[in-house]
Amino acid sequence: MEKLFWGMVGGCTVAFAILLGMYLNKTGVIGAEPESSTEIVSEIETETETEELLADGELPSDIESLIEDSQGNYAKAMQVFEDESSAAASREAAETQRTTAGSSTSTGTSDNDPRTNGSVDGNRNGSHDYFLEDPDEEESEAESEEPDTEAVQPEEKKNSEYEYTLYKDHVVVRKYVGNAATLDVPDTIDGQPVTEISDSAFASSKTLVRVSLPDTVEKLGKNVFKSSELLVDVTLPDRLTEMGEGVFDSCSKLARITIPDGVTRIGKKAFNECTDLKTVKLTSDIETIEEQAFNNCSKMELTRLPSSLKRVEKEAFTGCAAMALTKWPNELEFIGESAFEGCTAIESVRLPGTMQTMIENAFMGCTGIKSLEIRSGIEAIPETAFSGCTGITELTLPKSVISIGDSAFTGCTALAEVSIPKNTLSIGASAFAGAAFKEVTVNSKCSYQTNSFPEGTKIENY
Repeated sequence: MEKLFWGMVGGCTVAFAILLGMYLNKTGVIGAEPESSTEIVSEIETETETEELLADGELPSDIESLIEDSQGNYAKAMQVFEDESSAAASREAAETQRTTAGSSTSTGTSDNDPRTNGSVDGNRNGSHDYFLEDPDEEESEAESEEPDTEAVQPEEKKNSEYEYTLYKDHVVVRKYVGNAATLDVPDTIDGQPVTEISDSAFASSKTLVRVSLPDTVEKLGKNVFKSSELLVDVTLPDRLTEMGEGVFDSCSKLARITIPDGVTRIGKKAFNECTDLKTVKLTSDIETIEEQAFNNCSKMELTRLPSSLKRVEKEAFTGCAAMALTKWPNELEFIGESAFEGCTAIESVRLPGTMQTMIENAFMGCTGIKSLEIRSGIEAIPETAFSGCTGITELTLPKSVISIGDSAFTGCTALAEVSIPKNTLSIGASAFAGAAFKEVTVNSKCSYQTNSFPEGTKIENY
């Protein structure tokens, strides 16, 4: 289109130049031989007339005719150019409208921004899709790669024994609906591995006595076997890594359990009130035993705690009267309130230098303790921590201890000798009430009550 326009303009210009040259040649302005003075005078007069016409804004009639012809040709060229440009723009708009209507995901230039550049595709200025070989094809391929959400939606299903959720690559057992006494949970259902037993899946069973879980199971939810009153034995899978709260809560007939490697936490009330639980094997990987995890497991014959254990939470072993611990972990940091209260079979306690915090009643009523060793690290012996530990005969506290709480060793009737460090600055009321020793040495700046020591004790200062 541009070539046509400039070609017509150039042609008109050339034609005008030729006609002008012919006129000038005809009038003798160019290409003439020297003539007589009369002819020269005549030419001068003619030139003078032409100059007068130009001065008056007029041109000779033959020149004006040439100019009018050139202007007419120029106008025609411009009209053709405008008509062709309008037609091209119309075709382009129609093509854009068809493309937009044919593809619901088109990312081209919007209708409110129809930028054009002559006959050049306006989309190149407003959309990166212009530079793709086929934008629609690219989008179609992208859509085909998106996952089919309907295909990956889990299905809630049920068979004669289980209600379960079927996922694309695994199964979660939600509820046991059978009535067997002995149950081997399958490792696959509908061709997919059983990886999880959901919350309360076997809870309150009236028939289950023995259950074996497959090695595919990695997680037990909360209260999975809670209050299954006849349950005696459960085989846990080697791949198990997570046990929820209350998983065996109130399974009063449960007799034995082995916790597999990989489990690092015994959850809250995991074996709470398992009153017949006798044999327990804890993996060395366990770092935390949560609140009331083994509360009132009165027959449990546990002799050692996991070597990696760091925290024993509130009432974790309260009432475990048969638990005769002989070995304590070297990395223990925290003992919660009443954590070992009433554990009368414990004969020795060795608290490592990593111990930072002990809460009140920690070993209250542990009458079997005869040897108590507390390494330097802990700064406070809390209230009633060893109250009623009637078997302790001697006590040496580490230099890190700054305070001794109220009734910390009250009722320790066999305690005949005690060594209190120079750094101890506070001794609470009845801290050693009822003990057997008759003299003690404390820092002169230490504060204590009149009844902090046994009645009649001789008190000296460092």
